[in-house]
Amino acid sequence: MFIFINTASYTCVRCSYCGAPLDVTPESVVVVCKYCGTPNFLTGNPSKILAVPTLTSSEILRRAVERTKRDFNLGRRMSDINFSSPELLYVPFYFVDVAIRAVYDAVVTVTYTKTVRVAGRTEMRTVSRTVRVSGSVRLQDVVAVLARRAAWGISVDKLTEHFFKTAPEPKTLSEVVSSASVSSSFLAGEMTPERAKAKAVRAVMPRLLALVDEDASEKAKLAVGVLVASTFVRDKAVDYTVERLEASPLTYLPMWVVPYLFKGSYYSYYVAGWDGAVIVAEEPTFAEHKALYLAGTSLLGGVLGGIGATLLIDPVVASAFVIGAGVLTYLASSPMLRPRRVEK
Repeated sequence: MFIFINTASYTCVRCSYCGAPLDVTPESVVVVCKYCGTPNFLTGNPSKILAVPTLTSSEILRRAVERTKRDFNLGRRMSDINFSSPELLYVPFYFVDVAIRAVYDAVVTVTYTKTVRVAGRTEMRTVSRTVRVSGSVRLQDVVAVLARRAAWGISVDKLTEHFFKTAPEPKTLSEVVSSASVSSSFLAGEMTPERAKAKAVRAVMPRLLALVDEDASEKAKLAVGVLVASTFVRDKAVDYTVERLEASPLTYLPMWVVPYLFKGSYYSYYVAGWDGAVIVAEEPTFAEHKALYLAGTSLLGGVLGGIGATLLIDPVVASAFVIGAGVLTYLASSPMLRPRRVEK
């Protein structure tokens, strides 16, 4: 156990083994003593906190360089790229196993076409019927909940996605912490397991309601007696029950940020620490790609505008078609006008 020494003006945290002062910050989870190398755990029981081991900084950098060499755009410009030292972040998560059952009543409009005989001729008619249906659906999933208050970007989403895909084995925190550089990379968890459970339930609600709509639509088509039809859920009442809600121990996933300099601007790779996979890559937008992309979108806009102007069914409609084509061209080309792009 680490030692607190209180004075009138400050609180000093000292190593549990040698008594040397520790460099502690509000983010500190574990601090390795710079004198004797003993890990001092400041938050929770280290045997109940999990972390995925990471590759070394040099190995992460090597894989980032290899990835750059293989890249069609960047590989030809390696002489203009300078890499900086990678920065390790251990990001805290709870993994919540949630199972929810929903019982619903819904009013659904089913629209379909049918063939009728009128005066000896065959005609296709559109028919709409509104029916009331009821049923139940069940949703089960494991939800990754970031144990931080501040919002993070796409890199964290891709990190958890890669974690579920590759399934690395976490170890206890005491087994993973090996050096001061690693210990200083842990971000403090700012959320209790109960709050993580509540966030997990909220996260799956849109998918649960979408599942209700899908099930109600299928039941409505069966009630009408058609297989191919469009459906619209006009109204629904849903009552749900949480059947299972279990949170994992606080689990840390390693993510490396590998910055590189290209012609005066910094870009970054975001790398999963356990296998060195680049999960998000910031790259420059090169001039030749801007030209090709703009040419393609301009051609698309010209074709659509030309069709609208040629049809001339109605001057107002044709004008709107031409304007819409211009807006579509702008929206399609605007991402390539930015100085950087993101590969996921």
